[in-house]
Amino acid sequence: MTVIREISNSEKDYWDEGIQQLEFAHPLNAYAWGQVRSADKWQPTYLVAEREGKFCGACLLLEKKIPFTPFSLFYSPKGPVWDYRDYETLCGMIDKIKEIAREKKAIFLRIDPNIPETLSMNIEDRLSSLGFVHLEQRWTLWNSPRDLSRIDLTKADTEDGLFNLLDRDTRRCIRKAAREGVTIEAAVAEAELQEFFAIFKEFSVNKRFMSRDYEYQKTLWDTYIVNGMGRLFLAKYKGKIIGGLICIMFGGKCLAMHMGTPYEYQKLQTYYAYVWESIRWAKDKGCTWYSFRGVGTTPSQEYFKRKFLPAVVSLVGYYDLPFRPFLYNLFYFCEFSVLPRAWPLLVNSRKLYNKIIKAGREG
Repeated sequence: MTVIREISNSEKDYWDEGIQQLEFAHPLNAYAWGQVRSADKWQPTYLVAEREGKFCGACLLLEKKIPFTPFSLFYSPKGPVWDYRDYETLCGMIDKIKEIAREKKAIFLRIDPNIPETLSMNIEDRLSSLGFVHLEQRWTLWNSPRDLSRIDLTKADTEDGLFNLLDRDTRRCIRKAAREGVTIEAAVAEAELQEFFAIFKEFSVNKRFMSRDYEYQKTLWDTYIVNGMGRLFLAKYKGKIIGGLICIMFGGKCLAMHMGTPYEYQKLQTYYAYVWESIRWAKDKGCTWYSFRGVGTTPSQEYFKRKFLPAVVSLVGYYDLPFRPFLYNLFYFCEFSVLPRAWPLLVNSRKLYNKIIKAGREG
């Protein structure tokens, strides 16, 4: 018999150890990720599945309250995690989530398991039988990407071998940064994180994408980086921090999270330098893959990522389990019909606001 129970912070090591034994464990399945998401108002619940006292699955259930209503949304990032052939464990976890959904007045649950699309036929029928609806969309504005750029770190035995697999221009750019005097160092103090965040926030405004507040990166620092499950790689030039990259690691996989360099320093090829340094670090730590997350939202992003010869990995995608069909259909319409049209306005408003604040400080 499979037992599903909620665990507390005192069992976080049990959670992490159990999940890492499962085939499709991902850095966003770590106990720490629920703590990170709590920084932007998602409430985590940790559900563990056990059979005969042994760990056989888990689901990080995030709840977001909808303002001014009694309702909420559920999301399981890169979850649930289970042996996809084990239907009993999956059923047990979903039954438990349905109980919680009634209590929390959840509208629906969204999942996006870290399972390759090539295995979709093995889980499609089982999820459908539990009430899930498979979304056709390849991306959303608030979930992890479905199509990913991942580098297979096992395709070379050594760091030098991995470096030599890169094309000539990529190797040249990595070397150019060093010749120009750029050094890549691991951040050791929160003050350095604060400097990086200021750069990254300005970078995100100029590049017209949304970014979270400092508290989010601070929680990444406290939960992943301080505990040896991540690193902030800083690009320094003439003693000054000019950019960087945050990576997190779990279960023998490495995920690049946030990176940025101001435009005036881009000719120094800092991007190539800190990405390569983070790949070297992941290889040294025994990771099997390194992921850029999405393939890129612009041609320039996609081009840059391809320079490191990743494979495009497509996952099974997004599945929704509606609990309140009318409200779910309304949310779905807003998410995929209204929000994409409003998004450019939100981004432009953010850029204008940032300019006003900056002008006020300089004035």
